[in-house]
Amino acid sequence: MKNTAYYLNKPGGTFTPIEEELKPLAKGEILLKTRRTSVCQSDVVIYKHGLPRIKKWPSVILHEACCEVQAVGEGVTKFQVGDLVGLGCDIPCGDRDCIYCGDNGTGDWTSCPNTQATGHEFAGFARTHAILPNWFVELGPIKKFPKGFSADQACQLEPLACGLEGMTRVNNCITDRVVVLIGAGSQSTYALQSAQAMGARKIILVNRGKERLERVLKDFGNEKTVGVIWDENVVENVLAACKPFNEPHFVMMNVPAQAGYELAVKLVGYGTVIDAHAGVKGPNGKPRIAHEVDLNNDIHYKLQCYQATHGSSMHGINLAHKMLIESKLPNIDKMTNDTERFKKDQILEAIHRANDSDSLKVIIDWD
Repeated sequence: MKNTAYYLNKPGGTFTPIEEELKPLAKGEILLKTRRTSVCQSDVVIYKHGLPRIKKWPSVILHEACCEVQAVGEGVTKFQVGDLVGLGCDIPCGDRDCIYCGDNGTGDWTSCPNTQATGHEFAGFARTHAILPNWFVELGPIKKFPKGFSADQACQLEPLACGLEGMTRVNNCITDRVVVLIGAGSQSTYALQSAQAMGARKIILVNRGKERLERVLKDFGNEKTVGVIWDENVVENVLAACKPFNEPHFVMMNVPAQAGYELAVKLVGYGTVIDAHAGVKGPNGKPRIAHEVDLNNDIHYKLQCYQATHGSSMHGINLAHKMLIESKLPNIDKMTNDTERFKKDQILEAIHRANDSDSLKVIIDWD
């Protein structure tokens, strides 16, 4: 059997389809046919600048995927031919004895010094078919969806899981609380829908651009959702929107820029949990962003919590899977409009569209 992989030759380069022969399935392996890939902002960064973790070019990128099981190797019982599966990006290192990733590991894959990610160390899903090794099949973030489930929704398992990691690390920081989301991109839109499903008292969405803010509020807002333009009065306006509370209970920073961090810490008050969800990174690594914290008067006496989540473990994957199959995000299909749908030979166009200021979730259809 043959696979067609779309190799990116270099950052800022071109995608070239290359036909490859697939080896026979070994024991414990499965063969997947790619159905959908959605485009992450990390894919945009990789295309424009590259990432230090990608050591070899040409490279196969794209990590938000759902696939159909086409064949199973000897001994595989978890999956059957025809299953629709969604996949996470952060995956085990492959060492079955690893204390993080192995059979008896903690599952904290991002803590492993040999951590892998799809589209980074492990080939991405800009390809028609993929063979998953036995350790991925048995230990990795793969979730089966019910027969007839939407492939467009299943491919959003991974980005939804990333947001839920941040929203559930601290108990009881969403339900009946005031949630502030900095940025109105796809991650904040997932978080907005998740916060609604989790019973947030009020959700305040902050964004610089009026156009995308209005799109998100129109398609996903409700009586508990407030939009605030990010201008010179943003701190004052957000705190006013928190009333009758003095400050937000949960702040999720979804803007991969220093200005997002600077705004987030200005909103932290008594009992606030801040999740630095969007890191700042580029081709030269991660810049230092300094902030002074009074460990006694802020952390101790104000009960503040500073945390960061990036990627997802099985905790987030399981939560996202449950939300999707139980239709807890009834408007998720509005994440993608007709201008955000592409075919497999339009990967570059899809990445450019994902980079637009009004875009939410771009999906590439591989059927």
